[in-house]
Amino acid sequence: MTESKVISLATTVLLLIVMLSFVSSCGDLSDEETTDRIRFAEFFFFPTAPYIDKSYIEEVPTDEVASLEIDYETEIAEIQDVYKTFIDAYVDKDMDVLSETFDRASSMEFGTTTGIVYGWVNIKSYIEANWIGPGEAECKSEANWKLTDFYYRPKNVKYKYAEVSAKGPMFYYLVDRPYCFNEIGTYYFTKRSGEWRIHQIDGTRYFTDPQYNVP
Repeated sequence: MTESKVISLATTVLLLIVMLSFVSSCGDLSDEETTDRIRFAEFFFFPTAPYIDKSYIEEVPTDEVASLEIDYETEIAEIQDVYKTFIDAYVDKDMDVLSETFDRASSMEFGTTTGIVYGWVNIKSYIEANWIGPGEAECKSEANWKLTDFYYRPKNVKYKYAEVSAKGPMFYYLVDRPYCFNEIGTYYFTKRSGEWRIHQIDGTRYFTDPQYNVP
């Protein structure tokens, strides 16, 4: 064994001994204090270890969220653009474009007149089976396809991505109503990799917490 490997091994063993000693001294501490010590030890001794969950380091206390600088005007404009693209693709029956407006990660939901459809595969099948029928031209000419009542929750308040709730018109195809039928729906958007996408329509994650109301 080379000298460098011996030194590296000895250093590792020493660090482990120190860490075990540090953690074992937590016997008389509260659960919260013990957790803080373990987290400190993880971060101090293994700051780059990929297998250790260090997400708590990035957390922003709720009472500090209001101090964050958010360019609401830009963010809302981007969300409105995604929504308009979704509406146009829905009317045009363009699944390729429509699919790009969705955040297809887990917990996707699409509310319908009969219940909620879960998961992208099922949602895609449902939409294709229920494209709007007669009255498409009327839907296309609607002038006020805009979202309102925005609520913005920054990254790390509840999830590792920013999220927005809003209200806006949504199409519904009903056999007994052969025209452009729509009503106000609830939209839940998520921002991943710098892009806003629709994650749920009339789903369960829509929120209206007063502290996150967009000014």
